[in-house]
Amino acid sequence: MLDLNILAIVPAGLLLVWLYSRRQSRSPYASLPLPPGPKPLPIIGNLLQMPTSREAQVYEQWGRDFNSGILHVNLAGTSVVIINSAAIANELLERRSSTYSSRPFSIMCTELMGFNNLVSLVPYGDTWRAMRRLLHREFHPTASLQYRPLVVEATNDFLRRLLDTPDEFCSNIIHMFGRVIMDITYGIKVKPEGDPRIQTAKRAMEAISEALSQGSFYVDAFPILKHIPEWVPGASFKRKAREWHLIADAMYHNPYNTTKENLTSGVTTASFVSKCLEDMPRSETKADNDWQEMLIRETAGTLYAAGTDTTGSTFKTFFLAMLFNPEMQARAQKEIDEVVGHGNLPDYSHQGSLPYVEAIVREALRWRPVTPQGIAHVVTAEDAFEGYRIPAGAVVIPNQWAMLHDENVYPNPSTFDPERFLDSEGRIDPNVKDPAHAAFGFGRRICPGRHLALSSLYITIASVLATFDIKKAVDTDGKPITPPGDYSPCGVVVSALDFKASITPRSAATKAAILALGA
Repeated sequence: MLDLNILAIVPAGLLLVWLYSRRQSRSPYASLPLPPGPKPLPIIGNLLQMPTSREAQVYEQWGRDFNSGILHVNLAGTSVVIINSAAIANELLERRSSTYSSRPFSIMCTELMGFNNLVSLVPYGDTWRAMRRLLHREFHPTASLQYRPLVVEATNDFLRRLLDTPDEFCSNIIHMFGRVIMDITYGIKVKPEGDPRIQTAKRAMEAISEALSQGSFYVDAFPILKHIPEWVPGASFKRKAREWHLIADAMYHNPYNTTKENLTSGVTTASFVSKCLEDMPRSETKADNDWQEMLIRETAGTLYAAGTDTTGSTFKTFFLAMLFNPEMQARAQKEIDEVVGHGNLPDYSHQGSLPYVEAIVREALRWRPVTPQGIAHVVTAEDAFEGYRIPAGAVVIPNQWAMLHDENVYPNPSTFDPERFLDSEGRIDPNVKDPAHAAFGFGRRICPGRHLALSSLYITIASVLATFDIKKAVDTDGKPITPPGDYSPCGVVVSALDFKASITPRSAATKAAILALGA
């Protein structure tokens, strides 16, 4: 984050505020108040009040303080609207999606870091629609079924790794989901250990996550700062941006070029990129062909980065939850044994007969959402909601944490409790809101890979429960080690910090089932 001496650009700040006030004075809703929120300071607004860690929880508390499901803060003239209510998110981001489907322009993340064509950040328009069509074609509910064999193959490899190196389960989780997404996106088989492409995807998501947190970098509020030299005190963001740009280049180009070269030589396997390249409409102009290739390359890069880290975060949450709740683990294992048979591995045909396992998947999504503060939307036309003015250009933060921890919907929300999703007969209760309503985003910007993510979570969680016991590790004195359960404190995407656990086969029969999978 910039040092405060950089904020001494008073004339530019005053100009921004003046232009903002002029724009608002012409508003047809000018007489309406903005939603409630913390009192802003002159020029910089609420910039210094924005949280730098546990942002979603702070926004949730602000909602309680102001007794409102919708809030407003001012970041040096830019309106930020925070939505803590699922009902309000549904009204604005779903029903009014034509107005609320764009994305804010982040100078840091796009212009300086080079992630300008990440699908998640592309403004609503022709480029985004073209990218979305590519994704929908390959990842709609029916199309996603084609990837299940790859997910099962990676899951089986993960079980073998748990058997051989149980203490490395955290890194093995990253490897498993990185392996899946590299195979699906590029048809590339990753190295068994330490594949640099998986590390590139992980580092890319960490950089994007940090850069997209509202108020993290003052250059987004004061664009003039992008022109200052890297050596100026307080300009460390320029060095970070330069380093992260190298990661962006590697993310977009390296695996894509590999797949393209393989396709040319005729040795490639089916993948998102190879299918898109083969079906790409050819034009007589180089500019049109280059644009089509850019769409494929940048869309693939988004899959590559997002798919490695996000689903893996929920899977890691599952391990933490089972470690803290051995009785829930035992109940799920009993259900699997009764349906599948002890010593057998579950498959997708068992999913409908394993409601408690399904409840665990849902609770893992709800309890610790991967994107607690969501990914920001932008309002493209001025709007009004319940007597409040929503300015055009306002950044809208859908606080998924607050929605998934609403005690009116999920009683005792801080407790991990799969039973909240079951009825009195032990079946999934349709009256309890599925956390997928918030966990994967909203409206036209909902995650296109959600069907693949959910099916991946089911088979990985069911397979681990069928074969292993997850318990607390012990120290040298034989005392149980209780992990703190901490998560990365800031950023748009969060994950549990690495922790120790004792992971052992449930029995000789389950160990034999894993060994029978082969290499």
